[in-house]
Amino acid sequence: MNPNNDMAHFNLAVGLYQKGDLDGAIIEFREALRLNPRNEDAHYNLGVALGNKGDGEGEIAEYRQALLLNPKNEDAHYNLGIMLGNKGDWDGMIAEERAALHLNPNNEMAHNNLGVALGNKGDWDGAIAESREALRLNPDSEDARVNLGVALGHKGDLDGAIAEYREALRLNPNYDKAHFNLGNGLGNKGDWDGAIAEYRKALHLNSKNEDARLALGVALGHKGDKDGEIAEYREALRLNPDNDKAHFALGLALAHKGNWDGAIAESRQALRLNPNNALAHAGLGLALYGKGDLRGAIEELRAACMLDPENANYKQDYERLLQQMNQ
Repeated sequence: MNPNNDMAHFNLAVGLYQKGDLDGAIIEFREALRLNPRNEDAHYNLGVALGNKGDGEGEIAEYRQALLLNPKNEDAHYNLGIMLGNKGDWDGMIAEERAALHLNPNNEMAHNNLGVALGNKGDWDGAIAESREALRLNPDSEDARVNLGVALGHKGDLDGAIAEYREALRLNPNYDKAHFNLGNGLGNKGDWDGAIAEYRKALHLNSKNEDARLALGVALGHKGDKDGEIAEYREALRLNPDNDKAHFALGLALAHKGNWDGAIAESRQALRLNPNNALAHAGLGLALYGKGDLRGAIEELRAACMLDPENANYKQDYERLLQQMNQ
């Protein structure tokens, strides 16, 4: 190998990558770029390798370099869009997936990803349109089926959403995300037995799905199984101790069992993680009231009202406690 030939280093890097030697591939891609900083393919493939090593920022930087050299690199736009979405930059994801689709309107996954980004921006009609276009290009896309179901659900079409989740599971019975979302759809229809069954299937396939743990807890609570509910919230918190929603839910479940100290502790932990969680403020208010701390309860309900002024329940509870204080 000529040590001064950037393509020789590039080709060696590709071979190392294909053999699973990510560290070696990264070294060789970088050597190729030292010799020729304008090697677009080296920038792009270095980005892919860095992503596989968990260096998301490095991955994004290399895709951007590849696009500076060639704005028509469809794969770089597509992958950059995914990475921006992973960071919560939905506008950036939308822009990149649309750039990929401008270059190739038949990129089904770009349509699918664009639908996801639009949904996260609240544009559910746009999300539905993109998911349907992905399915026109590939009717067997289980991801597009699930994403279409999510969008339909947000538009109030629960039956349509459930149908899409079931079709995704026909295509892939081991798709834990489809089981989870089917559980959500059934729960929203009041079918808690069905929801519980689907959440458990999702967890059988992926026991580390904290969202499924949390949702299973909610469903068990609706069925009156308070001990089972609490156990699922605790398991969700074992998986992710920083899940403020699980802390809040656990606090509320403990309050319903009369464990005011436990409820107060969990609600306060939820608020340490997310001070703007109006539900946690209201839940803490409930627990403080249960402990006899009327003044503390009023303060928490007032905070909940300030964060969510449209919530009539918070306002009603706050005014009721104020009347008790003034009696």
